[in-house]
Amino acid sequence: MERFLTRIGLSDENASHELVSLFTEKKVVGGDILFNYNDPAEELFFLIEGHLAVHKYTGFLEKTQVIALIDPGAIVGECAILQQHKRSTRVTAIQDSKLLCLTKNNFVKFQEAFPEVANAILQYLLSIVSLRLEKTSERLARIL
Repeated sequence: MERFLTRIGLSDENASHELVSLFTEKKVVGGDILFNYNDPAEELFFLIEGHLAVHKYTGFLEKTQVIALIDPGAIVGECAILQQHKRSTRVTAIQDSKLLCLTKNNFVKFQEAFPEVANAILQYLLSIVSLRLEKTSERLARIL
């Protein structure tokens, strides 16, 4: 979480305390699902401890493929804040994991109180999505 606050350049102590207070802790047992395909995308998560796997349908007989491994310090489910849609992946805990959860509703409240900081968060989330898209394109190019 501290790394995230540093990366977005959050120096406003009031905003920092407010943002941190909006997160809730979530624990996921190894092997359990954090979120599934077509679940409502209503929150993003910061992985504090443990490891997660991101699964995507392959299109062949309901088979899935692990497309990413998530390590502590990473964000998962960020599209929940960027747009309203359903989950397009399944995320499972590889081992017991601890996460911090920020709901879309809590982010909107924060955005109303601290619009400049919220804008910096949105820009950071967009940079993550952009980087992940770039890496996906590179992997696809190697396959083709």
